[in-house]
Order: sequence, then C-alpha cells, then structure tokens
Amino acid sequence: MSAGEQFKVLIVIFPGFNTLDMNGPYEVLRKTKQGNAFKVTVASETEITTSTEGVHIKRDVLLDDQLIAKLEDFDILIVPGGTLQHVRQQCSESDGKFMELILSYSRLAARKEDRTRILLSICTGALFLGQLGIFNGRVCTTHWAAYGDLKARLKIASETSPESKSGTVVAARFADSGLNSHGVRIISSGGVSCGIDACLWVVRLRCGETEAKTVADSLDYAWRKTEGVVVLDAELEVEKHPDNV
Repeated sequence: MSAGEQFKVLIVIFPGFNTLDMNGPYEVLRKTKQGNAFKVTVASETEITTSTEGVHIKRDVLLDDQLIAKLEDFDILIVPGGTLQHVRQQCSESDGKFMELILSYSRLAARKEDRTRILLSICTGALFLGQLGIFNGRVCTTHWAAYGDLKARLKIASETSPESKSGTVVAARFADSGLNSHGVRIISSGGVSCGIDACLWVVRLRCGETEAKTVADSLDYAWRKTEGVVVLDAELEVEKHPDNV
C-alpha cells in the first residue's frame, strides 16, 4: 500500500443482519492507518435497517440499480449474515437487488494484482454466496450452525451449473480461497466474531502484517490468523487446511 492510498469498501445490510457481523469488520477497517486506509460505505434497500438485535442503522447509500452500476468503484465488498430465519428470507428474494449486487460484484473484470477486488462474507452471509454459485469449486466456511444449510445450497448451485464442482465447507475461522475466474478474491468467515479475524486478514493483505497486528493490539483482540485458516495462494506464508465438515 502506497502512502495516501485508500481502499473503498462497500458493506451491504438487510433486515435482521447481525450487528457484530457488520460492526466487527467496520471497527477493524476504521482502525487501520488511523482510519485513513479504508473508506467504508454502508448500503441497504431501506433507509433505516434493523438488525436482529434491534439496532437501527441508517444507510449511506441506496442499494439499487445505480449502485450496482457503480460497483467497479469499490475495492472490497463485505456481506454480513444474520439469523438463519432472516438470511433464508433474504435468500428467497433471489431476483432482488441485494442478491444481484453480490453476484455482479463477483463477476467484475480483473484488476492489477495490487488492487485485486475482495468479496468477503461474514458468518451466515456465506449462504448468499453459496446460493449464487460463487463458492462453486471453492472452499468456504460459515457459522457452525449453518454448515448443513450452506452445503445444501452449494449442492443445488453446482447442479444448476453442471460444468462446476460443488463448493467444500470447512471448519475454519475464515477461508481464503484465492481468486475466482474473474479475478475477484473470495473469502468467507466463520460465525460472528470470526469476521474480525477475516477482516484482519484483509488488512494484512492490503496493508501488511505489521499493520494488521497493530490494529489487533489497538482492539485488544487476540488475532487467531492461523487457527483454521485456509489460504490457497502459494505466495502467502500462512497455509493450513482444516478438516472438511
């Protein structure tokens, strides 16, 4: 990361999202380089979105066709999860703008290596990516209580795309499966607090190991970067393959 460089992050939320799924990554990113490394924008289809805990969040931008048309402006897309009830409801709106935005981002054209786009799902947010086929042929993870649901969606997604293999669910704090065919890096995190570990990994990728450790220290957080990490890029120094579930 060069001096003065800033990465643009989009977080998409929906009714019933988990507060920590959003705020954990948000806090990590806002602590990086004294808040100067990442510019975070929150998008929703509703002006005020209520989390599963009853917290009301006011969006920065409307999640609509105009935002989807501007997705190339963003370096990172973060997709939080929520209760299975709320996530399944959101998944049922398969033709809605929320799902369209996630799929569109996963198919954006490749960038130069140091500005590779990242698509990060947090907790049960993985179910959205699984249903859309984004995890086809890839390793992924989610909250332990949603392993079965995610595996079912992966199976259906692969069946509707015969040329693709089903994704593989692993028990991990987060799973970095590398670049997809469009050049977007696909990362998924385990349940709730795992999103902090995953986002610290993103900081490590974009700003370096030292900065990621500095952010973890400032949060008084024990970064579990090697606990169940899946990294498929040979160039990176951390590689651990946990058992499939």
